[in-house]
Amino acid sequence: MKRPALVIGGFVLGGLVLLCILVVAAGPLWHKLGVKPVCIQGDWPRLRLGVCPDPAAARPVVTPRPLPTHSSQAPIPVIVDDDGSPDGVIALLYMLRHPHYDVQAVTVSCGEAHPDIFARHLAHLLAVMGHSDIPVGAGRDAPLEGNNAFPDPWRRASDDFWGLDLPQASHPAEPVPAAQLIVHILSTSTQPVLLLVTGNHTNLAEALRLQPDIADRILGVHVMGGSIHTPGNIETDWPDIHNRVAEWNIWVDPKAASEVLAAGLPVGITPLDATNQVTWNRSDALAWASSPLPEARLAAELLEWMLDSWSVSGVFVWDLVAALDATDPDLCPEAWLALEVVTEPGPEQGRTAVTGGPPNAAVCLNPDADQIRARAASILGR
Repeated sequence: MKRPALVIGGFVLGGLVLLCILVVAAGPLWHKLGVKPVCIQGDWPRLRLGVCPDPAAARPVVTPRPLPTHSSQAPIPVIVDDDGSPDGVIALLYMLRHPHYDVQAVTVSCGEAHPDIFARHLAHLLAVMGHSDIPVGAGRDAPLEGNNAFPDPWRRASDDFWGLDLPQASHPAEPVPAAQLIVHILSTSTQPVLLLVTGNHTNLAEALRLQPDIADRILGVHVMGGSIHTPGNIETDWPDIHNRVAEWNIWVDPKAASEVLAAGLPVGITPLDATNQVTWNRSDALAWASSPLPEARLAAELLEWMLDSWSVSGVFVWDLVAALDATDPDLCPEAWLALEVVTEPGPEQGRTAVTGGPPNAAVCLNPDADQIRARAASILGR
């Protein structure tokens, strides 16, 4: 009695496939007739037809506020410390184009990336884009303590630069140890240096262990990481890891994050509370791609990859929001909080907990999403 059911199921499935072919093939005709495209939605057997979301839906045009002015006319030196993520590369590209900041070094930590591999990717990328003078550092391949790590499939994608073409450069910089590079840049800079940390804190914590007095040369540390009032993103992203309160960058090396927070540095944090309020879609990618600049075009390509891989309707670009917050705090009012990181292994490891102590971090909780996207377009699309 199973055969009739299978035959009927085959006819239904074949009909759906034929319907998809007809809808796609007749797409231009439907468009001319003013008919909105339809998509098959839901799960088998409860499938239905509905209007497709428009991944490139245009947002209202927003004029970005003027760039904030700085007391010094010279650009602010910055070290970008990332963990080999697509959003981290977009944040780096934004910093390379910002007229008020001068990227002095790029370092790679053991988050999504295997640092030795991804540091070479970045060295090639910088050389191709005319930034071969920027040194690149590769961090250790494990956290300071424990063995927390991003899922292997994510790390393999980072190793492969997400399948995107990365032109080879003739003379890329040879990566050096990341912590030593951070110490060197801070020790020799004629100005205090901003650190943008869009991965885990391993490299900075190790640098502070090597030479504690470099803290006096740090203008500020701005972090993408943590979750204050919203749930974490570990278990929702990877159900095999049972942790609902931590964010990946802090969870990978909670010991390092704890040491950085306890070092008395001026710390700014853009947590999931803020980044999850700013979504990016193909209209943003189109705005960036309209620029003739290679940095903007690569940023658009990375955003397109994220949309194709994760969600066609919109994605979070966590590290870019942190970079925007770091370069213009007016885009997100700061709330001063006393934070500590739970370092003990268990289901709360990596949680950024609010305590009753003296405030040690300026936290972005309510970003102006429209102004953030407008500022990104003005820098990357100009």
